[in-house]
This record gives sequence, C-alpha cells and structure tokens, in this order.
Amino acid sequence: MYNRLKKIIGKANMIQFCLIVLVAVNLTKAIVYLPFKMFQLEDIQFREELINPEQPTLTVTILISALILAPIVETALFQTLIYQLKKWLHFNNITIVLISSVCFSLIHNFSLLYIISTFFIGSILMYTYILRSEYNNKPYWSMTLAHSTLNAFALFMLLIFEIL
Repeated sequence: MYNRLKKIIGKANMIQFCLIVLVAVNLTKAIVYLPFKMFQLEDIQFREELINPEQPTLTVTILISALILAPIVETALFQTLIYQLKKWLHFNNITIVLISSVCFSLIHNFSLLYIISTFFIGSILMYTYILRSEYNNKPYWSMTLAHSTLNAFALFMLLIFEIL
C-alpha cells in the first residue's frame, strides 16, 4: 500500500498532485471538525482570525499573503528546511513529519481547533513533500503550489458560504 501511494504521489503531475493534497486535507479537516460539531464542543480562540468569517473581505494584501507569500515562506520553513534536518541530523521520516507538523500548527494558532486541524494538515504536507523528494519531482514547487491551492480553496469557500 505504501509503495503504491508513494508512486502515485511521487509521480503525479502538478495538477494531479494539487488535487490529491486538496482532497486529503479537506477530508482530514472534516474528520477533525466532526467531533466538535457532533458533541457541540466550544472552540477556544487564541487570537483573531485574519478574515472574519461573519463578514469576509478579501483585500489585495490578504490575497497576496495567502496565495503567494505564505505558501512560499511556509514551504521553505516547514518542509524544505525541516527535510534538510533529516539529512543533517539523520532523522527518520516520522520524526521530521512530527517536527514539521508541530511547527506548522503552532504558527496557525487562531484557535485550539485550528491548531489541531493544521497539525494534521502539516503532517500531510510534510509527508507528501517527502514522497515528492524521493522521486525528485520538484518537491518545493509542488508543495508551494498545493499550499496555494489549499488557501485559494479556503478563501473561495468563505466567499461562497457568505453568499449563500
């Protein structure tokens, strides 16, 4: 199973790869959010969200940040740099996935639910980065584009649900 998954993700073209990551991340989000909704658990807010879900307003600054800057910087820090730790310090894949996920989730500290969700999203992003690296299939740009796609989808869904 692992080898098949490794081959599919490692060899996928950019569009296929982005779609795979988009589906995996959104299924993960649904699984994480489901218990909170089912048991009507209150989320704990730590700081204000970048976009108010009650009245979403997209500015040029938010679009540039979410679709260009954040994916470029976060991929460099939380996948590429941490992947280099594997080589320098001889960490195994599980260790770097955990390190990456914790770091990724802690900078997305809007709420407890968001931290939990981004921990699992960070795991998916790091794991797919590793698989793309093993196939030498442009891991940095693949992840940057996938991350940008995820952010674009999230912004789009905010706007759609505001309209409905």
